[in-house]
Amino acid sequence: MSTTIRSNRMTQIGIPLLSWIGMPILSGLAAILLGQDANWDLRNYHFYNPYAFLNGRLAYDALAAQIASFYNPLLYVPFYYAVSWLPPKSTAFLLGFIQGLNFPLLLAIARRFLDRVREQDAPIIAFLVAVAGVSGAGNVSELGTMFSDNLLSLPVLLSLLLIVSREERLLNASWAERISILLAAGTLVGLAAGFKQPSAVYAVGLCLAFLTFDIPFAVRFVFAFVFGVGVLIGMAASSGFWLYEMWKRFHNPLFPYFNQFFHSPMAQAGDYRDTRFLPRTIGEYLMKVFCFAIAPRKISEVSFQDWRLPVLYMLGLAASIRWLSNRGSAGQTSQPSFNPLKERHSMEPFLFSFLAVSYLAWLKLFAIFRYAMVIEMLAPLGIWLVIRKLDGSTGRRRILSLVCIGMVLVTTQPADWGRVRWGADYFGADLPQLADPDHTLVLMAGTDAISYLIPLFPPKVRFLRIQSFFNLYAEKSGYDTWMAQRIQEHHGPMFVLYRASGVQAAQDALTSFGLRQDRKSCTRFMPRLEENEDAPLLFCTVMKAS
Repeated sequence: MSTTIRSNRMTQIGIPLLSWIGMPILSGLAAILLGQDANWDLRNYHFYNPYAFLNGRLAYDALAAQIASFYNPLLYVPFYYAVSWLPPKSTAFLLGFIQGLNFPLLLAIARRFLDRVREQDAPIIAFLVAVAGVSGAGNVSELGTMFSDNLLSLPVLLSLLLIVSREERLLNASWAERISILLAAGTLVGLAAGFKQPSAVYAVGLCLAFLTFDIPFAVRFVFAFVFGVGVLIGMAASSGFWLYEMWKRFHNPLFPYFNQFFHSPMAQAGDYRDTRFLPRTIGEYLMKVFCFAIAPRKISEVSFQDWRLPVLYMLGLAASIRWLSNRGSAGQTSQPSFNPLKERHSMEPFLFSFLAVSYLAWLKLFAIFRYAMVIEMLAPLGIWLVIRKLDGSTGRRRILSLVCIGMVLVTTQPADWGRVRWGADYFGADLPQLADPDHTLVLMAGTDAISYLIPLFPPKVRFLRIQSFFNLYAEKSGYDTWMAQRIQEHHGPMFVLYRASGVQAAQDALTSFGLRQDRKSCTRFMPRLEENEDAPLLFCTVMKAS
């Protein structure tokens, strides 16, 4: 067998097998090797929300997962069952395997772009670019977790791949086929946005990127409009039921967000948004991207380092300056640097517009590191393509691209959201025993993420969170009033659950509801999932102060 034939078989069979099976398996194994996930959001709502949804506790407990109590639970239902039925390592491997499917999608997208520009050795380069794409600080840190950013990246990348791979059909096929493609692509991103609202930045990015197509403006507008209709269909499919549920209960489909417009009496008239990391000045808007490499705590709760976005940002600026310079030079044509190839419609403007608009939407609305996952994954491809435009010498640009991407990889430090040792079950909690669980009320104080414990208690135990990020406002909300009524009506055993480091805060919360705790009755316990915390949990008897 000749070398050429073996090489072709490797390309046609080996790489697809490795990308669709091998890389997801490696991703699943990596999720196990990293240790069991114990992140704050897992302890707050990833496990509790689907439990509350499946067991009709939306009006039984109150604010157990704080503001996150009102997040769409649908995405977390499979995770709830996996944690309930499977060994912890199997759950992590399953999550890691699914998250590993980002690799073949990135590989396919990279192949499309590299083939279009007739890059030599495109299969190998695409493979390296895809490896770099899944090696980012965000993706690696989320392997085996249920943050879902690198799960919802799958429909977003699939949408991009669908558009890129069907671009010629979009331009030349019948309108029925064009609309089908656009609706399908939009629905994929809409599903992601419905499951988790921050994914909507990619819907905005893809929708506006259609305006860069080298076709009459009216057709571009129709493409963007039909794609947007697809987004709405997807959002309705994944979150319509939940928006209706929130509207039915609170007259605010986004409850508690933007309650200054909906005026639900159950929350304060605020927007409840997390604005900690948003830029405030033009300088911050321009320089925020460097936080990914040198000031991560300005876009994340934990530290990490990843240079890929700053590198792409600087290369993009260089390419833009060169393009402007060329346009102003005598004898230069008015064609942009990313001008279409003569033979085929160029999709590079579409890709870069998608990345730029998505980034700007992310910057304006969230500026939270994890939510930029898709941009992180596509950045190595962007770096390769921009350098290709900046330097016409094949050898020189390849060396420069490999140096840039290599530098990014060796300096990347994944975020650490909290991992613990593996155990026989997911949480390792030895809960306090209850004498009368059918008539027990447990109050939760402090702002610690401890709602994951609720499904482990007997099902009739009710939980009311009297202190949280939801009710830190000076004025009491409708929920405070509702909980006060439930406490006043309660005649069975009553306890308070909080972290030992927050004794005074818990006492203040109890006092505001006319309650006091018996400190001598407190039971101290420390679930394995809490082993990174500096203080145990307390479970104390509570009495009415009168």
